Amino acid sequence: MKMPSKVNSFSDSVIALFTPILEKLEERDMTPHELLEATRTKVSEISIFLDALDCLYKLGQIEIPEGTEVLHYVKADNV
Repeated sequence: MKMPSKVNSFSDSVIALFTPILEKLEERDMTPHELLEATRTKVSEISIFLDALDCLYKLGQIEIPEGTEVLHYVKADNV
């Protein structure tokens, strides 16, 4: 997983993808493939994209609703 450091710039890190991914999912739910295509200009490597999805899922920012194949943005203000 690429994290920002002296060797890796922020723009090349997994964290840099959080905002573009969440902005697209805020518009509508998407399949992982649709999301990859929508963020293609920001994604340098597919492995970084997958790491970003893993991180966002573990942080509780995205979910996969049961019985679907789409990613859903979990808004904090829905509590």
